[in-house]
Amino acid sequence: MQSAILNPQFAILITDEVHPLLKEGLEKDGCTVDYRPDINEEEVLEIISRYNGLLINSKVFVGKEILDRAAQLKFVCRIGSGLDTIDLDYAKQKNVIVFNSPEGNRNAVAEHALGLLLNIMNNISIANAQVKNRQWIREANRGNELSGKTIGLIGYGNTAQAFAKLLKGFDVKILAYDKYLNNFENQSSLETIFEQATILSIHLPLTAETKYSIDYGFLSSFKKPIWFINTSRGKVLRTADLLLALNEGKVIAAGLDVLENEKLSSMTEDEAKIFEQLIADKRILLTPHIAGWTHESKRKIAEVLLKKIREVMK
Repeated sequence: MQSAILNPQFAILITDEVHPLLKEGLEKDGCTVDYRPDINEEEVLEIISRYNGLLINSKVFVGKEILDRAAQLKFVCRIGSGLDTIDLDYAKQKNVIVFNSPEGNRNAVAEHALGLLLNIMNNISIANAQVKNRQWIREANRGNELSGKTIGLIGYGNTAQAFAKLLKGFDVKILAYDKYLNNFENQSSLETIFEQATILSIHLPLTAETKYSIDYGFLSSFKKPIWFINTSRGKVLRTADLLLALNEGKVIAAGLDVLENEKLSSMTEDEAKIFEQLIADKRILLTPHIAGWTHESKRKIAEVLLKKIREVMK
């Protein structure tokens, strides 16, 4: 039975790839949906005045220029979790509703974070490369077990909570710090995390407050050397400071799914130098921002967005 909650004249622009069930569901509800996953930001600017809803991922920044041209826009939603590609304050001024879908990929991110952690603690990628190079090196690759370790989580939103749930089966102590939450499971102070943790996993959104908040001073505050994981946003971490902490033994190894500049062809000279150091260091494991990028999460994100869009337009 076709839903009656949406205006049949409601026009929605989708600017990135998403599971087809979202488009199909919206069209069944009577919406006009333009699915343009190959569109660029300049093209969005030219046509945004036609639309009541806009779905984006990371390639389009919804700032003043787009919002000023989007006279009919009622909502912007992120296909994923991060909202750093939207000017939230200006959207609010324009009475444009903004929402995201972290519920859809939180488990995918959590599983990827766990994979990175198990890999760097047990030298899996290093040993794999050695064996494929006909080197059989065992003692130098002796690993470390998660069991008995204390893990610090910075930020305790959807992905951190999903990660904590996965970690429970490993007999670890979980300490979580979130400046904007109170009375939650695993809650801890930063001071306690600095004192006890030997593993650190970052789960922060990118905001003016969190940008480069994980720097040399932060990493140096830990009483013991740590394994480090970042599956949140690249610019939360000052990468040069991570390299310094690694070289000083404050960080044992790191797994990074995100970088400060993920457009490798547009790196500055300084960014390129840092990137060369990252790829040359065997203690650092890199993946191309795929933590939330699973076949299952693609469908879940579409389901979450469809439900939220319907709620917004009731």
